[in-house]
This record gives sequence, structure tokens and C-alpha cells, in this order.
Amino acid sequence: MKKSLIALSLAALPVAAFADVTLYGQIKAGVEVSKVKVGSGDDAARSKTATEIADFGSRIGFKGHEHVGNNLNAIWKVEQKTSVAGTDSGWGNREAYIGLEGGFGTFRAGKIATQLDDMGTIDPWEYSNNALGLGVFTRTGSKVVSARYDTPVFGGFSANVQYTPRDNANPDDKYTHSVPSNEAYYAGLNYENSGFFAQYGAAFQKNAYTNARGEGRNGQVHRVEAGYDANNLFVGAGYQYTRGFDTIASYAGSLSNGIITADDFTAADDAGRAIKTNEVAVTGAYRFGNVTPRISYAHGFKAKTVGGEKLDNSQYNQVVVGADYDFSKRTTAMVSAGWLKAGRGDDKIQNTAGLVGLRHKF
Repeated sequence: MKKSLIALSLAALPVAAFADVTLYGQIKAGVEVSKVKVGSGDDAARSKTATEIADFGSRIGFKGHEHVGNNLNAIWKVEQKTSVAGTDSGWGNREAYIGLEGGFGTFRAGKIATQLDDMGTIDPWEYSNNALGLGVFTRTGSKVVSARYDTPVFGGFSANVQYTPRDNANPDDKYTHSVPSNEAYYAGLNYENSGFFAQYGAAFQKNAYTNARGEGRNGQVHRVEAGYDANNLFVGAGYQYTRGFDTIASYAGSLSNGIITADDFTAADDAGRAIKTNEVAVTGAYRFGNVTPRISYAHGFKAKTVGGEKLDNSQYNQVVVGADYDFSKRTTAMVSAGWLKAGRGDDKIQNTAGLVGLRHKF
């Protein structure tokens, strides 16, 4: 009799009651100390030592799915930044989408991470300053308003394609079309088996930059990462090529943690010129009980303008060392130090930093 009453009660519940909703997030922050030096000798511009409570990407989100029949689920997510430094506001400022998943794969529409943003396996660091992680190497990842399709996994392989329409890329021009389109295309290929992994990500944007004749030219990014992550060992390496993604000024800004801006260049420097870059990065880590020490190294080769002119003193080298200590599966203490140096002489940029932090996942 009791079982019958329970069955009748469940049958009377609305369908929405069976929809799965999950609250999740991460709170991660710490004390970060950094200093940036630009130039050399007596003419060098040295920043003061900055000591601050820094947020490392805290977030909170809601996601869910509902079975709608025929092996089909409706899925959704709304995720937002929640900086403990009090600098974020608004909802859905990270990923926010709705979609369908089934045997055919997954289709989503909204603000969605690109394959380049999903990668970054070789950058496990938590940081605010790029010297404390591979932020220069992974700067090409982003979350964009778009439609994305992900295939099912076949033999360890999966792929995805993604598209940002013209009028999402040019929202201020959607009814006049008076400026060139900035629509963008993204793609990715993934493989994972027995701890081994490999990923390829690409981005292509129309009219990403303007050449010397004032003509729009397309920009592109290509990145490959591969490695091994199992049995307490992680080793990974990556290579990235960009063309028209950065300008001279934006690239210098990423290397100097924002100390250098376009205002620091003269008209003769032509800070807005688009450039080509080639970079490599490697990371190694090994887990000993609750402690995971790791080290990363990145190198940027000498950049060129898209016209082929070499940019002297644009190469960089970076080293990050540190360790995590897991108090539990959800709470981790972190300590790290980083050193990033680009160029030489009057154009040298040296960014050094260290941090002690804490991360909690829920």
C-alpha cells in the first residue's frame, strides 16, 4: 500500500520537477606580489612593488538538463565571474547558453568558450599576473557569442565547429552594414586515450586588421597541445601560431601585465600594426601524496609584422615554478613564482611575481 501511494505521488509531480539543476563554482584568490621593469640601465622605468589581494578567476554557475524524449536532452548553463576583489558584476559574463544533446552530439547557442579557450591543459596555474602562468601563450582563448556543434566521441576522437555571425560580431552595425564584417569561425579536434591527449584549435576572423593600404585582412590562430596525464604524472607541450590576432601594442601589453599601452608608443612606432607570432610552451608536474610541484617554460620567437618586417626585441622567455597542496578534494593551497623577460636593452620588459593563494571548488 505504501509503495502504491509513493508511486501515485511521484506521478502527480510536474515534469519540471525531474529537471536536473546543479549549482557549482570556484572561489580562488590570494596575495600576489609583482614588479615590472621596462628598459635597462639608468633609463629603465621600474614600477613600484605591487602587493595586492588578487582574484584568480572565481566564478559561480547554474547548469542543468532535462530529458525530452528519444535520447534527447535539453541543456543550459549560466555562469558568471564573482571576483573576491569586487571587480565583476552582471550575470552570464562567462558562459551562458542553451542547447540540445543526443546521439548526434551537442548543439549550443549563446556565449560559449572556443576550442582555444577549452584547451590550456598545459596552463594549470592560478594567477592574475601573466608572469605567474602561461597567460601570454593562452591569450588567444575566449568566450564568444556563437553557435557551436560538438561531435560524439569516436574511438577517443571528437571534433567541434563554431560560428559567430556578422551581426553578433558587429552589433553596432547590424542594420546598416556600413563597416566590414568581423564574423568568425572556430574549429577543434581532440584525442584522448590511456592518459595520452592531443588537441588542435583554430580561429579565423574576417577583417581582423587593416593593412597599409587600408584594406581589411583576415586574422587567424592555430594551436596544438599534446601530452600525458595519468599515474600522478603530467607532461605537456604546445605550439601556437597567430597572424593578425595581436598588434604591436597589445602584444607588449600582455608581456608587461598591462604596464605598456598604446599611449607609450610614438606615431613612428605604429603601435596598431598587426603582427605574426610563433610560441612554444611546456609543463611538467608530479603528484606526491597531497603535494603537486610543477614547472612551466614558454618561449616566444621574434615576432614579425604581417608585412614580414622582423620586430627586434620581441622574443620572450618565461619560467614558472610552484606547488599545490590539497587539503581535500575541494580545497587547495597554492604557492608559485614567475619570471617573464622580453627583448633586450631599451626595449627590455622584465615581469617578476609571486603568490600564495587558496582555491575551493563546490
